[in-house]
Amino acid sequence: MTAPTAQDDFEVWFLTGSQHLYGEETLRRVAEQSRGIAAMLSEAQAIRVKLVWKPVLVDHDAIRRTVLEANADDRVIGLMAWMHTFSPAKMWIAGLSALDKPLLHLHTQANVALPWASIDFDFMNLNQAAHGDREFGYVLTRLSVPRKTVAGHVSDPRVVEQVATWTRAAAGWAATRSLRLARFGDNMRYVAVTEGDKTEAEAIFGVQVNTWGVNDLVAAVDAAAPADVDALVGAPILPRRRRIRGLHDQLRGPGRAEAAARPGGAAADGGRLRIRRRRGLENGGAGPGGKGHGHRPARRRVADGGLHL
Repeated sequence: MTAPTAQDDFEVWFLTGSQHLYGEETLRRVAEQSRGIAAMLSEAQAIRVKLVWKPVLVDHDAIRRTVLEANADDRVIGLMAWMHTFSPAKMWIAGLSALDKPLLHLHTQANVALPWASIDFDFMNLNQAAHGDREFGYVLTRLSVPRKTVAGHVSDPRVVEQVATWTRAAAGWAATRSLRLARFGDNMRYVAVTEGDKTEAEAIFGVQVNTWGVNDLVAAVDAAAPADVDALVGAPILPRRRRIRGLHDQLRGPGRAEAAARPGGAAADGGRLRIRRRRGLENGGAGPGGKGHGHRPARRRVADGGLHL
């Protein structure tokens, strides 16, 4: 059993492309086989995210709606698409144009090898990934859609590892888009015209960098209860870290009276700083009480550890 990771809460949606022309029986078999491919990837230990199979997509509206649903779901960090049969790629233009999450194009097939002894027209009609994925790859290039392309059967460890690497990158992309950085003594919070590169950082990477008052930080740090500091830094020191045992005391910090008497006061207390940061997050924002610029509520609640000082 593997240890839990942050990726466990994320989802990647598995999309399969086809079209109505094949008929209900063929589409039923397409769904069965695509479920099988998705299941093989889901069972791979290297892939930690939840792989969610979606019904076979056969028309423009279904594709567009699925992409918009993925965009709106914070748990979804990317889409994986396989054209099991021929899926006319113009149907995908609206959906791909709206996509704002990472995409992996999986160029695979249901069979590891072709059944040369029994192959017939029905088999050829059902298994057209070579045709469908080429059409899909063309429209991705035509629209300049960023993506990762992985080719090969999912039973190949090399293919699984490439898919797993992409899911980790997608998880990092998602974390970056929810990252919030606090700067002290900077320009006005959330104001674009004064922010320069910080505006670009949010527009391109999704990273929020905003200012918070130093005086508010000092007051909040000073208000941290000693019991909270002990709970935060009270874990035993590992033997290999005994040479830096002093760090443990620095994190805990002196008592409140002693801290006030030394240069830097309570603001120099690392443990109290971390508690202040955690409480800011729990209140829904980086600043005191979770407030944004002025008295506007902070835009988004984030998990503990999402704010960096």
